[in-house]
Amino acid sequence: MLELKNVSKYYSNNGMVALGLRNINLKFNVGEIVAITGDSGSGKSTLLNVITAVDTYEEGEIYFEGNETSYFNQDDMDEFRKNNVSFIFQNYNIIESYTVLQNVILPLVLRGKTYEEAKKEAMDIIDKVGLSKRIKNRGSKLSGGEKQRCVIARALASDSKILACDEPTGNLDSHTGDEIIKLIKEVAKDKLVLIVTHNYDQVKDIVTRKIKISDGEVVEDLEVGSKSELEETQELEDKSLQKLRVSSFLRIILQNLISTPKRTFFSSLVFLVISLFSLLLCLMSLQFSYEIGYEPKNFYGTITKDQIVAFDGLHQSMDQAKLDTIEHYEIYYNNFYDGIDAPFYSIVPGYGKMSIPARLTYHKLNYEIVEGKDYFLDEDSLENKYSDEVVLVMPSDTPSFELTKLKRLIDQILLLGDNNGLHCYAGKITGIALSDDVNKPFLQYSRVSPQVRNYILNSYTYGYYKDTDGELKSMDKITYYKSDRTYISCPTKYEGSFEYEFWFADLYPASYPLEVVYEDGVNSKPVVVLEYDYFNIGPEFDGVYECVIYSNNPRLTKQQLDGFGYDYTMPAREENSQINIVVLYLFIGIIIFSLICLFFISYIILSRIYASKTKEYGILRTLGLVKKSLGRIVLLENLIIGVLSSIVGLVLFIIVDSIYPIMNLRDYLSFGVIAIYFVIVFGFSLLIGRRFNRRLFKFSVNTTLKGEVARND
Repeated sequence: MLELKNVSKYYSNNGMVALGLRNINLKFNVGEIVAITGDSGSGKSTLLNVITAVDTYEEGEIYFEGNETSYFNQDDMDEFRKNNVSFIFQNYNIIESYTVLQNVILPLVLRGKTYEEAKKEAMDIIDKVGLSKRIKNRGSKLSGGEKQRCVIARALASDSKILACDEPTGNLDSHTGDEIIKLIKEVAKDKLVLIVTHNYDQVKDIVTRKIKISDGEVVEDLEVGSKSELEETQELEDKSLQKLRVSSFLRIILQNLISTPKRTFFSSLVFLVISLFSLLLCLMSLQFSYEIGYEPKNFYGTITKDQIVAFDGLHQSMDQAKLDTIEHYEIYYNNFYDGIDAPFYSIVPGYGKMSIPARLTYHKLNYEIVEGKDYFLDEDSLENKYSDEVVLVMPSDTPSFELTKLKRLIDQILLLGDNNGLHCYAGKITGIALSDDVNKPFLQYSRVSPQVRNYILNSYTYGYYKDTDGELKSMDKITYYKSDRTYISCPTKYEGSFEYEFWFADLYPASYPLEVVYEDGVNSKPVVVLEYDYFNIGPEFDGVYECVIYSNNPRLTKQQLDGFGYDYTMPAREENSQINIVVLYLFIGIIIFSLICLFFISYIILSRIYASKTKEYGILRTLGLVKKSLGRIVLLENLIIGVLSSIVGLVLFIIVDSIYPIMNLRDYLSFGVIAIYFVIVFGFSLLIGRRFNRRLFKFSVNTTLKGEVARND
């Protein structure tokens, strides 16, 4: 059945080579119970490990049922143990986090049985070894004798051709040891039993052969009893072994996680830290890449980073239906009067006329009231055409003496007008505020009155006409005080051939609902007569020519505008300079370096946590779980912990950020960022699992069982 020819084994440690076995020649047959004896360090356990493929050998050949084994790779060795070898160890080697039932079920499900079939068979076996009352107890709660009975039950479940016993009674008292020896004899039928022992007297009544090892060599090989009546050439019945079922595979993974709650908790805690740190790094890198080009454009005055002004590059009308789909939290169409300089002023008692060269906006700025109060805004005022109250918002770096002067404006009437005597009521200033969102004075409105709107638009709308020669010329914009109506006055000579048009800031076409009157008194060119309706009539636009968007996801908004083919500008941003790009790349390098450091630090911590799992994985290998399957178990355990921890981390970040905003990082949280975040955590879990696998399978099963993987890690 099993033959060793000139087998030698050597150990290497720190460049020194030590002898384990030398030129071993032995032959074993079914039905034999063989005692392998010798002094400590003589090589008897090494011989057993080599025979059972728990350890490798360097020279010679081992034949199993006539087949060579020297070519075996790790998977072949695992399959060999699964199909042919059962183990009983001195230190038991049961999975102590598993119950007795779970330990005995393992070899059965590894051979392809369903969980229900394995459970039924395991219950019968456990009853045979007298552990029925301890079936739900974890291995860590069993006595030494009960642990050894559990191991024997597991060996029975394996039903293998070779039963390998390494000092099976070494940690037991003599009475319990005798019971275990009797139990081994009962299960030894139709098997080759190899017993490594330092107490030959305890096993001499059951063994059929005694082999003594000294200094790695066989010095004695005696027949001491009659072996089983099976013929030496008879082979055991070939049992059809199936692969591990997917359901059983997943059950082992979940069992490993659930049966060790403390270890799973601490692993999850490490992955949670990894997840949160990775998420923060992703969001900070996005924020930094966005901020790196952030410089206010003085032309616009507002410096809010989320403001985007969209327009058509050819100054044509845009599709409002498309614009409505753009990512935003505020959006305004043809908002030309917002952010444009206008001649506001107030008559302050005891001081006189006080000019306020400010701009207006009704986008809600972030500001802090330093004098007076905020404007009052309720549902009723939202329904009105405009708000009567307004706050004067100044840049944060406004000198204190300037603020002292501006305090005079509180509760004063605000007017809008020019030196021609035309002015309109523009509200009442309730407070003075400071803000980082502006670099020029702004009047914060909730609504703007039609009069204020028309005054500003009229100031920036220019008229043009084509004369009889078809040449485009500018039109004067003059206010006359001779009429009670507003109209366009044209020279009589243009009647029948005159064409006129209006443009806002020479960019966007507009129109006035005005009557054209041909008068003899107008000799040069058409003029717009704006009398008492000056504040009630303004330009009209036949489409959307400009769109101001305040976005909670500027990156996505820009992508959408690019998709629609529209141009845009971000008033608070300028193009990155070369030095900014260098800084950006440097920051990205720091992020990558941080992630690499995080990986190695996490691996070091997790390797210490997993050190306690090394022995369990080694036990699974002795039961025949092949490298590929065991490697997948390790990887999936990491992935499950990593993914669940990342979900918890994401939810935790959102909850904490909603209560205590973290640097406004949540503004950068998008589906794409979340996807990248999960990819990073998935990659971490995969890399750590693969690295641990490389360490785990770098060593023999024997080394793994001794825990030397952790020591060498």
